[in-house]
Amino acid sequence: MAEPQTKKCQNCRQPFVIEPDDFTFYEKMQVPPPTWCPECRMMRRFSFSNIWNLYKRPCAKCGANVLSIYSSEKQATIYCLSCWWADDWDGTEYAMDYDPTRPFLEQMKELVETTPYYSLENAYLTLTNSDYCNALGHCKNCYLMFWGDYCENVLYSSLLNKLIDSADCYGMKDSELCYEDVGCTKCSRTFFSEECESCRDVWFSRNCMGCVSCFGCVNLRNKNYCIWNEQYTREAYIEKLKNFRLESRMELINLRKRAYEFWDQHPRRVYAGNSLNVNVTGDYVYGSKNTKDAYMVVSTEDSRYVQIITVPSVRDCYDYSGWGNGAEHIYEGNVVGEGASNVKFSSECWPDVLDVEYSLYAISCKHVFGCVNLKRKQYCILNKEYSKEEYGRLVAHIKEDMVRNPYRDEQGRVWPYGEFLPNVFSRFAYNESLAAAYFPKTKEQALAEGFLWHEFQATQYEITKQAIDVPDTLAETSDAIKNEVIACGACGKAFRIVSDELALMKRLLMPLPHECPNCRHKARFARMNSPRLYDRACLKCEKPIRTPYAPDRKEIIYCESCYNSEVA
Repeated sequence: MAEPQTKKCQNCRQPFVIEPDDFTFYEKMQVPPPTWCPECRMMRRFSFSNIWNLYKRPCAKCGANVLSIYSSEKQATIYCLSCWWADDWDGTEYAMDYDPTRPFLEQMKELVETTPYYSLENAYLTLTNSDYCNALGHCKNCYLMFWGDYCENVLYSSLLNKLIDSADCYGMKDSELCYEDVGCTKCSRTFFSEECESCRDVWFSRNCMGCVSCFGCVNLRNKNYCIWNEQYTREAYIEKLKNFRLESRMELINLRKRAYEFWDQHPRRVYAGNSLNVNVTGDYVYGSKNTKDAYMVVSTEDSRYVQIITVPSVRDCYDYSGWGNGAEHIYEGNVVGEGASNVKFSSECWPDVLDVEYSLYAISCKHVFGCVNLKRKQYCILNKEYSKEEYGRLVAHIKEDMVRNPYRDEQGRVWPYGEFLPNVFSRFAYNESLAAAYFPKTKEQALAEGFLWHEFQATQYEITKQAIDVPDTLAETSDAIKNEVIACGACGKAFRIVSDELALMKRLLMPLPHECPNCRHKARFARMNSPRLYDRACLKCEKPIRTPYAPDRKEIIYCESCYNSEVA
């Protein structure tokens, strides 16, 4: 077995360690070890995804003005979903002959700059009445929902799998009738709660499991009728809830602040939200086995450095960000899933793709290398079709050539075979991308590292109602609120209440929000841990631990053993 090796990251210049198990995986995938550290590799993949920023621009094919993840300033050919998925083109129209005198990735960059992109990253044919959403599959009646699968009647929410009749949620699975929740699983009618599992009729609670009718609780297991962790009778609980005036938005704001303060008085486990795992490390890991350094993953096995796997299952993957759904043998993949197998150094390749390398938006393709915006093809290089035998010979030659004559960027970094795509291959500016959410940079930092930068333009709307004038209760609210343009109580930008939102809030008996969807999303996102681990000590037994809670944070962090002895 290989010995551990310490290398210096080509990007950040910091040391990182490659373990013996890592070498075993690289040998199995027939790739060289990486030259970038795990965090820089993650940031690089994240920079290829724009999840939350939407614009209006015309389709380059039919001329229709459509919602798009590409701003009108972007020098890119953008098709609406109907035109992109149409059968009258497949990407081979842009085929290029391989030139052995030039770096391969330099040639692929020409395809990146000339082929047409779809306006939204949606599994178009699996959606019903979900036009104003991005990064969705198998969803129905959703609005301003981002990165979700198998959802129905969901608004203003992100990173979801099987969420129904809910709004303003983040990182949710297998739940229904939820509002302003973060990281809950198998829950029903949970509100303003975090990291709860198998709970029903729960308010302002954190890390509770199997609880019913609880309010303002933390770390409870299989409890009923508790308020601030104190036991009540059913009758007393119902009476007490009336005093909280849950119909008032202002009271809900005050109760949420009180809940946060109460939660921080109780210990938190070394990792947040982990359950039903065997031999795992990471944060927000569920139902996984033999998986290390993971973040927000479900049903993942024999993998490492994987993030945001929202749909089961994943096996034998390294440095893989986004999706799942039967994916296996993925290395350095971004948003690759739904039956994908043996995919390397690629982004947005799905469904049922096989043996795909160095490709972007290769849809239902098999045995392709260096292809961009290609649909339902096999044995292609630079979007050009070859026979099986020709393809095999030329791919082997190109891999050797990528080592001898690698692509070099303006920062002097070298991109031989074995590294993910260069930063400039992303069609998104850094501050538009998922990377900026987890790894914030200034404009100067991003440009110096070879990323693009986008100057956001404020959209002007005539405000008809200030946030302070939005009724405090639903009973005081008329349907005329749908006609108002409201100034956000946090940022001042305009937003509206849509019909489906008002109908859902009436069903949940919730007062309307007075902040815009973007500010609400940012507040939920800020409640999540970042995909970064720190060395510190358990605050009870002083055992060394590795945790996503930075040493300067105020939460009480226990190791797994101490947490279980006190909470379970």
